[in-house]
Amino acid sequence: MPAEGALAEADIAPLIGRMAATSTLFRGIDHAALAGLLRQVGRRVHLAPGEDLVREGDAAEAIYFIERGAFEVLKRSEDGHDGQVRCGAGEDGHAIDRMHAGAVVGEVALLDRGRRSATVRALEPATVIELRVRDLERSAGALPPAVQMQLNLAHELAGRTRQITSNVVRHLEQSLREAQTRMEMGRFMSRVLIGTCLYMFALVLLQPLKALVPDSAVLSVLILLGFAFGLWLNIRTSMFPASAYGFTLANWRPALREALLFSLPVLALIVAIKWVLLEASPAFAGRALFDLYRPAGLGTAGTLAVVAAYALFVPIQEMVARSGIQSSLMMYLRPRHRVPMSIFMSTLLFSATHLHTNVEFALIVFPAGLFWGWLYSRYPTLVGVVASHLLIGIFAVFVVSFPFF
Repeated sequence: MPAEGALAEADIAPLIGRMAATSTLFRGIDHAALAGLLRQVGRRVHLAPGEDLVREGDAAEAIYFIERGAFEVLKRSEDGHDGQVRCGAGEDGHAIDRMHAGAVVGEVALLDRGRRSATVRALEPATVIELRVRDLERSAGALPPAVQMQLNLAHELAGRTRQITSNVVRHLEQSLREAQTRMEMGRFMSRVLIGTCLYMFALVLLQPLKALVPDSAVLSVLILLGFAFGLWLNIRTSMFPASAYGFTLANWRPALREALLFSLPVLALIVAIKWVLLEASPAFAGRALFDLYRPAGLGTAGTLAVVAAYALFVPIQEMVARSGIQSSLMMYLRPRHRVPMSIFMSTLLFSATHLHTNVEFALIVFPAGLFWGWLYSRYPTLVGVVASHLLIGIFAVFVVSFPFF
């Protein structure tokens, strides 16, 4: 806490000379009157490095003359933009100025007893002279009408100055966020293009492995791990917090509840389509409605192992599709079409990564991806969409043994 003390008589005369010489606020005031004022209401305040002389939002109750030391002026964001981009601001806001010995802090309090518009923090051991406004007002006595009118006008101008300062800070922060977002979008598009090119090369280079690997899902895992690594790099270097990419537990309960609820009609649709195929297509003669993954011929232990591997694989899939692509597009696209376009584009890109398996599978993935993208847009957390993907995927592949999976 800053330490306060009374002014010694021997300090007043040299202090008056410094105040009159370095600050326009005290020029023209009779030295004898200023000395009397300092004896009556002046206090010396000592601050250690890191201590705040005033804090933004506190009541403006005093003015301060910096006798020794240096201070940093910090201004918080005007729109409370904490969940997304911080625009280079520190924990307490933007550093907008520095003040040194001879400067006056908080002089607007003489005109407008409102709230502090910024925080002033000591950068080194410092000493200031404090003059409380209420003490100054008591010592002033009655004012002539013309002086009072001038003071009223100064009050109004001070209020307008506060508002103009707030507007300038807000507009500057908005411009900075837009510039940073454009830069971030450029980095994102560069990585998407690089990832797409690498995917195309992988399709060609991994073709010989298809003859050696019995299940093409292994190739999907290799490709997806490459995309996941690119996602990790993007989030690690992004100006946005990890929560903006779905790595958050905020609203996880409603997200999970809706994911399970809306997944039930999808499960019913899967069963209905399988039943229609059994009834209408000779190719499915002799198959059961619920095959429990028997066509793979793995047995119970083998099936459980594949289910466990699938359960580990699904979160990586959703990280790539939702965190890496959809979340980024939701940040960068224009508000009017941001949600539908981010869902469509992320699903299209993700479906394309399944073309190496077969076209039918890639086409089946597309409507499922639209559904999961819509779920994610309602509650941007990976909890709900991963749960829905696991439920629908395990049911379709391992319970119903849906064709083409």
